[in-house]
Amino acid sequence: MNSLIMECDNFLKSGGFTYAFCGGYALELYLRKNIRMHSDIDILIFEEDRKNLVEFIINKGWNIYARTGHMKLSKISDSDDKRLVDCFTLWAIKPTCSYVKLDPVSGEENAFFYEILTDEQLYFDFIDIFISKRQEGNFICDKDKNITRKLDVSILYTNSVPYLSPEIKLFFDSNLRYMELDYFMNKNRTDFESIAPLLTEEIRNWLINALEIKYPDGHKRIEQLKNMNYIK
Repeated sequence: MNSLIMECDNFLKSGGFTYAFCGGYALELYLRKNIRMHSDIDILIFEEDRKNLVEFIINKGWNIYARTGHMKLSKISDSDDKRLVDCFTLWAIKPTCSYVKLDPVSGEENAFFYEILTDEQLYFDFIDIFISKRQEGNFICDKDKNITRKLDVSILYTNSVPYLSPEIKLFFDSNLRYMELDYFMNKNRTDFESIAPLLTEEIRNWLINALEIKYPDGHKRIEQLKNMNYIK
């Protein structure tokens, strides 16, 4: 298993909140093999644990930031910070981080410009955190479209390490805005081609149905999935 994943899992598992690896590492935990380079570590937590996470990260001696604009971050000083209410992504950054460089914004308290220093995170000193929703035993994939997945099949485990299921990862990847950006395009294609042929019939059908609801005017992934063989 990837050493960064092991370090991050050991770091988080005493936090007392639910978390799961997402992004490309989630697919590798599912496949149990490496498929591509990763720019950073992505995890998700649920919104009711937002305050607990912030307290945990700060007590560990790390800093936590909200993204507030293009190449800008705002430092969160405590779990009662009002900015957390509407914040759905957070960055946890170790003070000695080798992945991100921070420069104070002149005239703005706790505001920083950031620069990503490398294409691939090599040390466990940075976590990209996504805030997700759950309700009545369901993972909320799209609240407005009422697209859900049962929690017990949404978060899976490899050697006790939790990760987001591949169908939900592919559903999020289907975002048309992301698919048109060069930065995401190659990653998403690699991820889709690595995992989609291995989906079971039930998983594939859920993903097709979710995409048809999300994109009633059509989406290229729908036809690709329909034309693939699946595992019975």
